[in-house]
Amino acid sequence: MKGRILIAAAALATAAPLFVFAAQADDASPATQPGFAPDTGQINPGHAAQPWSAAAPLPQDQQPAQEDARAALMTPDNGAPSAGQPPPPSPNAQSNNGEANNGAAAAGANAGPSDVPAGPIGATVQTMPAKFSKRNDLLDHMPMMAWPLPLNEQQRQQIYQAVMADTSPPAAETAKLKPADSLTFQQRRDMRPLPESLGAIDGLRGLQYLKGKDKVLLVRPSTGIIVDEVAM
Repeated sequence: MKGRILIAAAALATAAPLFVFAAQADDASPATQPGFAPDTGQINPGHAAQPWSAAAPLPQDQQPAQEDARAALMTPDNGAPSAGQPPPPSPNAQSNNGEANNGAAAAGANAGPSDVPAGPIGATVQTMPAKFSKRNDLLDHMPMMAWPLPLNEQQRQQIYQAVMADTSPPAAETAKLKPADSLTFQQRRDMRPLPESLGAIDGLRGLQYLKGKDKVLLVRPSTGIIVDEVAM
């Protein structure tokens, strides 16, 4: 009997701190638990709420030119990963003929192909951070819906000439339209199938066009969204 009493007393002594802790938790204040919003189901991050980003919104009216973005997207990419940043040249290193020896160039010459990008180890042309890649920095300033199709100059010229050969008048109010814009119901009535002569160009399947005065707008008919603009 005495042993049972001792066990019960020990159990009560162990549970007491738990009740005290629970009571203290109920009395928690914002000062002890910053960022906690009771009765909302919100997970307490352990700090006061912060905005997602302090960066200013992207000024879409200052986005890169369409052809600059096209050239960036068509940058050659062999998939080779970066081996890391090359070491800086040593100002004191001298070659046999008395000229300064650039350590970075020497390391790069032994590293493999010259088109291997320099940046974080394992990064490729497409995954390189923008601070190391002018290509990706430019594309980061353009909405993905406005990214142009990978059409070379010859293909764009072929599209422009084939559409402009159509004797139908240009559609109205196309001057201000640009990629990623959505056509109105009236403008969709002016869409036309692309000429059969353009069937061999990759990326045009399923698209239609809207003819402007001095440009061709390539449109996805299911959504009425302009996917590219071809002008000469």
